[in-house]
Amino acid sequence: MEKVYTINLSELEDLEKEEIYDLLKEKLHLPDYCGTNLDALYDALTEMGECDINILDVSKGEDKDSDSLKYIQKIKKVFEDASEINPDISLHIISGIYLSKYISLYDFEYKKGRHYLNASRRSPEKLVCTKSAQEFADMIPDAVSCFVIVDNGMYDEPRLLLSREYRYPTGQFLLSVPAGLIDAGDADSKETLGGKELSPCEKAAVREIKEETGITLSDKDVIKTVNPLVFSTPGMTDESNALVSVVIKSDIAGQLSQDGAEGSEFFDGFEILTKEEARKIIKQGVDNNGIFYSVYTCIALMYYVSDMWME
Repeated sequence: MEKVYTINLSELEDLEKEEIYDLLKEKLHLPDYCGTNLDALYDALTEMGECDINILDVSKGEDKDSDSLKYIQKIKKVFEDASEINPDISLHIISGIYLSKYISLYDFEYKKGRHYLNASRRSPEKLVCTKSAQEFADMIPDAVSCFVIVDNGMYDEPRLLLSREYRYPTGQFLLSVPAGLIDAGDADSKETLGGKELSPCEKAAVREIKEETGITLSDKDVIKTVNPLVFSTPGMTDESNALVSVVIKSDIAGQLSQDGAEGSEFFDGFEILTKEEARKIIKQGVDNNGIFYSVYTCIALMYYVSDMWME
């Protein structure tokens, strides 16, 4: 069975030495008789069987020269020294370069002297690279992207609803799907639509569609998860999205609006596409204004024209 242990050094900062070792014993499943000093920790680590150990070196303390932080760095050094002696330990050291609420930059030392940068929306203890196989399979994505098809007789054929949203890193209004972050509370509350209990991703989809299109979904509408989690650019970030399809069957006359935009969100109207228009945009690789679009918009276009939303 895969063994993955994650030690967040910041959790040790406010502890007494004996408490530090009690926590390390718990995290690493070390025997109770293991001593409470650096030498004892080293001996225990050199005897461990095959495992991955992730060290999160993201200090919350401001005084880098404090005795507590100096001692914690000694503990980190013990892990490094033990991993060089014990070939069964695969040690990864993850440091925070820049930390903020919405995006952070981490240095991932996956092998001694080998580093990889990872941009992430996640806090250190929730980083994807620290997860076991089961945790990886069970994780909730960072955000949701929605494929909204209007099939209520409002138009001569079902149409794909997209918007033009300003994306600051590109400096352009991009043809976009409704999308947004999944809130922590989405995993806790219970909501239903059309008699179906919604997943956290689907709850976020209902909220984002309301905010970005003005549409309030009803029990007549059909919502389903197309893919529970996809990575956008795994060569530089662990950011992930769920893909959720919503087929509008209810009357939405007078609802379309972008007045619910929040914070930095900035919109410039809707595009309500026919299949012919969607195929044209796929083939030409740019929207009707000659602007490139995101991978999620590309998937939405293909999902729509393939009629997979009807299945």
